[in-house]
Amino acid sequence: MSTTDATARLAAHCAETRFADLPADVREKLKRHLLDFLGVALGAREHAASTPAILEGLGGRGGGAATTIVTGDRRSPERAAAVNGALAHSLDFDDTHRESSLHPGAPVIPAALAVAERDGATAERVLAGMSAGFDVACVLGRAVDPDAHYDRGFHGTATCGTFGAIAAAGVVAGLSADEFESAFGVGGSQAAGSLQFLSNGAWNKRLHPGMAARRGVTAASLAAAGFRGADAAVEGEYGFLTGYTDAPEPAAFDRLGDHAVMETALKPYPCCRYVHAALDALTEIGAGVDSSAVESVVVDLPEPGVRLTGDPVERKRRPSNFVDCQFSAPFGAALALSTGEAGLEAFLDAQSRLDDPDLRNLMDATEVVSTDEVQSLFPERWAAGVVVETKDETHERFVETALGEPEKPLGWDGVTEKFEALARSAGVGGDTRRELVEIARDFESRTVADLTDALRERGSRSL
Repeated sequence: MSTTDATARLAAHCAETRFADLPADVREKLKRHLLDFLGVALGAREHAASTPAILEGLGGRGGGAATTIVTGDRRSPERAAAVNGALAHSLDFDDTHRESSLHPGAPVIPAALAVAERDGATAERVLAGMSAGFDVACVLGRAVDPDAHYDRGFHGTATCGTFGAIAAAGVVAGLSADEFESAFGVGGSQAAGSLQFLSNGAWNKRLHPGMAARRGVTAASLAAAGFRGADAAVEGEYGFLTGYTDAPEPAAFDRLGDHAVMETALKPYPCCRYVHAALDALTEIGAGVDSSAVESVVVDLPEPGVRLTGDPVERKRRPSNFVDCQFSAPFGAALALSTGEAGLEAFLDAQSRLDDPDLRNLMDATEVVSTDEVQSLFPERWAAGVVVETKDETHERFVETALGEPEKPLGWDGVTEKFEALARSAGVGGDTRRELVEIARDFESRTVADLTDALRERGSRSL
């Protein structure tokens, strides 16, 4: 199968995306992802140590046309998109698309909202832009083969997310197919994001979707102004597929009509998605065992999950900061077994006791492996097996599908509960929380200003 027309196919898909054509279940799912995005960004205002630097370094000074979610102030659309996208990923609590191994919402939603505020676009157009953005980011994530992309050291949320943000911004701005091709051509010269953050728990990963969102706004704006971008940005001789993967998957482009948001998970735990199925099992076990009696723990993950959260195991057993903890299967196992919890509060509470002997003993007892049983299901399923040995008994679990995946979704109740917890922890009052939930649930019938006014009112009260 050929990819000779990949860019044109992406452009046509975006130019043809209309809210009126989206099925009802897709609309509902998009609105749940919008509410989840808001909650995670608001939570980052309170709990992510990187937030002050992001607000200062990316936010700039003075007024603008778009709203910064966590402060309520206005900045330029590019800067607002950058800040909102970075904060949406700062807790690693945002949505995840497993087959492309990326987080589509964090780059896509801020780009759509920023352009909508700038242009006075409708909420329906925002939802259409989100749909197209999810589709493009996730199709490209499949097309580069996530394993091959990671092996080259790229972070798909940053690279593929740039194209998703362009799609979202462009749909809201009303670009034509030709203009989309130019915008993607600009994006091909901007897509970036290195995995080197894994070496020292750096905050680069949090920055990646914000920069992708900003690039999306810029590329769409240039195309709308008549700028001529490179052609064949995806499939060309020096295009995205050539530069970013050794194993392109041409069949991925046939998935453009599948509504990627329906395949995208929402996270119950603020850490790498590869360990979520294991955490489902470990929290259940942890609620019923004496953690001091645990002698060994084996966590069985897909091979990419081992690379990200279990290798080198000596380092993963000694996390020194929040990012290290988010990418440490031994830490996750120790946390779940010692507390029976692995939510945001448990992760945050543990930061002050990373040198606790009991926690360290549990991490030292944890091995991270990948067996044929788990790997054979990947990437269609991000399964996990766990075996916990105590002095007197063995606890064994196998979880094929983690909570929050499309097969085990967080419905409106689950997403609202997560939003409430995050927003409440960030100091958002009950009236404002309820108002934001109501706006999100009925977003197509509201205005973007309804949403941003509620956020702005909250920001002015809390800062």
